[in-house]
Amino acid sequence: MQVSVEKTTYRPDIDGLRAIAVLSVILFHIDKRLIPGGFVGVDIFFVISGFLISLHILQEIEAGQFSIVEFYRRRVKRIAPPMLVVVLITLIAAQFLMIPEDAERAADSALWSLVSLANVYFWWHQDTSYFSAASSELPLLHLWSLGVEEQFYIIWPIVLLLVYRKPYSKLFIVLTALVAMASYAAGQYWFASHSSFVYYMLPTRAGELLIGALVAVGVLRGVENRVSAFAAVATGGVGLTLIVGSLFLLNEEMVFPGLLAVPPTLGAAMLILAGHCARNRISALLTVKPLLWVGLVSYSAYLWHWPILAFIRYGYGEVGLIPGAVVMVLTFGLAWLSYRFIEQPARYSKATAKTVFTVQYILPAGAIAVLALAAMYIDGYGLRWHSVDYKSSLATFRDQTRPAYLFDYVCQRQRVSATDIHNEHCVLGAKVGANPKVILWGDSNAAHYVGVIGAIAREAKFSFRNIEIGSCPPLLADPEPFVNAKRLPDCLGSASTIREAVMAADIVIISASWSDYLLRSDKFLDVFFETTKSLTDAGKQVILMAKAPAVAGYDRRCREKALSYPFLECSSAAISTTAEVATVNASLKRHADQTPNVAYFDIASYLCPTGRCSAFDAEGKSLYYDPSHLSLPGSWLVGGMILGKVGVPEPFSRISSWPAKSLDD
Repeated sequence: MQVSVEKTTYRPDIDGLRAIAVLSVILFHIDKRLIPGGFVGVDIFFVISGFLISLHILQEIEAGQFSIVEFYRRRVKRIAPPMLVVVLITLIAAQFLMIPEDAERAADSALWSLVSLANVYFWWHQDTSYFSAASSELPLLHLWSLGVEEQFYIIWPIVLLLVYRKPYSKLFIVLTALVAMASYAAGQYWFASHSSFVYYMLPTRAGELLIGALVAVGVLRGVENRVSAFAAVATGGVGLTLIVGSLFLLNEEMVFPGLLAVPPTLGAAMLILAGHCARNRISALLTVKPLLWVGLVSYSAYLWHWPILAFIRYGYGEVGLIPGAVVMVLTFGLAWLSYRFIEQPARYSKATAKTVFTVQYILPAGAIAVLALAAMYIDGYGLRWHSVDYKSSLATFRDQTRPAYLFDYVCQRQRVSATDIHNEHCVLGAKVGANPKVILWGDSNAAHYVGVIGAIAREAKFSFRNIEIGSCPPLLADPEPFVNAKRLPDCLGSASTIREAVMAADIVIISASWSDYLLRSDKFLDVFFETTKSLTDAGKQVILMAKAPAVAGYDRRCREKALSYPFLECSSAAISTTAEVATVNASLKRHADQTPNVAYFDIASYLCPTGRCSAFDAEGKSLYYDPSHLSLPGSWLVGGMILGKVGVPEPFSRISSWPAKSLDD
């Protein structure tokens, strides 16, 4: 008799283990503080999958009845129908709820998910880790784990057919164990340099699936005959301890996966083994009815919970207690419906392989692919493609939040060239010329002041050149201790050119992300003050621009999202000065007060006279691009606000008369 998935002896304890896995994942995704290591639930799923799949395949191989076509027929029935429904509904919802470019990305990720490559997509296209804030808003991100499993299902049956022979099972066990250990070790070794690959890809996840496969081989070899009842209880107890310990002792800041993936996956393997060897109290804990029900619907619950959370976070931010409870109700309500009306009918269908492949996968996946391609063709607008009002509002909001580097008169570069320091487009103010007396110099925190200084310059009748290099401190020498290794070559390669430009000016306005460089080294300000000394010794006047106040929780796309999300409040984002920023600004001011020919200017005293204010102006226009940078339109607005309050402020009011009058007079 052919052994099949459907006819394999049911293990209720495994459903209980599934319940622990899915509840851990969902609670972690709702609030990481509830279960800091809840992400290991995915790894527990991998162990379960590796065990069940390997057991079924090996049973059939040993019986001489394995059919790879039949294997894939069962996999399609089990995985495809509920997954395709979730992808379809998520794709449609994205066209209504997400701004067009995000809806387009959702459609793109859907295409990759349809062909079991979601993990590859997110490895290639995500520049942030699975745990990052941006990732939490990607509605199909969770399908990366299905990609890993499905790729394993493609490779593993072929491997077993080629290498597994019953008389040589000991060698097979040794080789499988070695590959599993290599997988864990590779994850540990590569994490520092290839963290996304380690998290998303099969080679560094294979060990978790292979641990389950090793348990399957043990079951086939009759391991229960060599394990006493006491040993089974002890094995289950240790396994449960390893899982619970991992759930509460691991966290997202640790290197994972890698060697830290061993405890939860080994724990899952031990629980599966203990449940097979003997009826015991530990395994019995996993068979209580509530856990069994959750375990039965665990696959659909996993599929549904993430899109629900992602759409809520996308529009309204982090999920609190009450929304989290709503998410749980929605997740398991939809999971039950999916299990009852999609999973069960598909799973127990007696249709032929041809029918299953065609009806349950190829045709619906093809239809979804057409819909996804259509969404991408119309740039993610969906039914909003014909809405003039929507497009107009979207364009207005985007214009207000454009960053400085997108404007051709802002000369922010990755590496500065000689052409940049002679480019007339980089000169602004009242009298635009090739060789102004004033230069604005720094990193992106200088670039975002171009509008502020531009507005002041027009009123004060002076012109200035701007030259900025991203993530490079404004130092005339020795930037190495304060620069990311990836940016250091560009910083060093720009040094001589920047020096030429700065030394050609009479007045040097300097701004930077002061607090960030100071975090890299507490020596930064000492080194920077050597730069200001070099400039003043060379007869230059120096104006130090304070780091702008930050916007806690600011989302520049909030008003774009509010076009689709009702009751979304955007104007409440508040600006404040953090302790780090306040400290470094105070140091800059003190240096300016104590040093001849050095002045200091802080927009906070005009923008936020009480210490806190809105990230929007009186008319509701955005002033910021991100929490720490003004948008360039916002920068011009802030410049206008300053002029409206005090006219041309000190020390800029004296620029046009220099050098006849010192800035310190």
